[in-house]
Amino acid sequence: MDLDKTLFVVSTKSGGTIETLSLYKHFRAAKDDGSHFVAVTDPGSGLEQLATEQGFRRIFLADPNIGGRYSALTHFGLVPAALMGVDLEAVLSRALVAEQNCAHHDSSAGNSGLWLGLAMGEFALAGRNKVTFFVSAPIESFSLWVEQLIAESTGKEGRGILPVAGEPVGDPEAYGDDRVFVYLRKDDEPDEELDAKVAALGEAGHPTVTVSMEGGPNDLGRIFFFAEFAVAVAGWVLGIDAFNQPNVQEAKDATNEVLAGFESSGSLPEVADAGEDELRSLLAQAEPGRYVAIMGYVEPSEEFAAAIEDLRVIIRDATRATTTFGYGPRFLHSTGQLHKGGPPDGIFLQLLHDGDASEEIPGAPYDFTTLKNAQAIGDIETLRKHGLPAERVRLSGDPAAGVRELTEQVKGLL
Repeated sequence: MDLDKTLFVVSTKSGGTIETLSLYKHFRAAKDDGSHFVAVTDPGSGLEQLATEQGFRRIFLADPNIGGRYSALTHFGLVPAALMGVDLEAVLSRALVAEQNCAHHDSSAGNSGLWLGLAMGEFALAGRNKVTFFVSAPIESFSLWVEQLIAESTGKEGRGILPVAGEPVGDPEAYGDDRVFVYLRKDDEPDEELDAKVAALGEAGHPTVTVSMEGGPNDLGRIFFFAEFAVAVAGWVLGIDAFNQPNVQEAKDATNEVLAGFESSGSLPEVADAGEDELRSLLAQAEPGRYVAIMGYVEPSEEFAAAIEDLRVIIRDATRATTTFGYGPRFLHSTGQLHKGGPPDGIFLQLLHDGDASEEIPGAPYDFTTLKNAQAIGDIETLRKHGLPAERVRLSGDPAAGVRELTEQVKGLL
């Protein structure tokens, strides 16, 4: 990375997110020039004050009344989009189309956002509370955005809808009767193979919803608004507040407690690795109606993602349980809310891998590896305090190879 030609976007609503501020400290030490940094935050946050004091090039203040997961069409999404060269006028024009469509409340027939929200909520009440997304190229990553939107909005008070992103499409018999499938389809460049697989799911009796994408990536503006409206409606159907996230703070508090212990003792709490018996006991609980959440505190890579896909398919096809995967600590701000606050039907497998070297966090008594481990410890301890089954496997060497070895072990246990 050529730091002389790099602009860093420091983005956090609260202004105090530990990951964001730790990365800022690291890169500010490497490039001590405020003109290379811009901030996106809420008015009055600690980041606004920090950016002012340290001479950031620009501070973008967002509407504090809009929650983070609903902020794709605010400064939090639009600033990076503008830097990427996205046509903001086109994106926002498409969002206006969705807003106008969702303005009619007399009947769901003319309001697709209302219809989808009612459908998701009612399906969840009937036991189909796992919404699985299939997304056409080139916007596959949309599923990761909508994952946070749904999980953090609905997963609380023992209720919620589990979003499932990135799970390979299976045959109809691979799924239990707890699923709903949403297919985001690019109409002008249809994927005939995916079309056929989704059609087969519908013909087998699984509820399927197809959302058409029109006119290329600019149509994301319409889809963002449409999804946000639908999820708010689904929250109303479930009888929960779709705009709070009580258990996200719980995970942050757990991390801070672990870090405080590290500062005083110089060591982190020990968490035992799962042996074969523990894994067998954990996976024996996987069945239709439940989900296996694989949580990877691992450096992302295409090889690792491919290995995880294989592991998910092995578990799903053998048990018909739903599978999810998230990189830590990102998922703590996303599905982490539903893990702890939603229906208690999760089974949790934490994968942890430390690289050969770690970077210091300037001004902090711990480095990035310690921070990652503290977050992993805080998360698994919190899950267990909620009475949820959770085990850890620490990977060594090549993490992708470690997952492939684990997959072979799991095959023998199922």
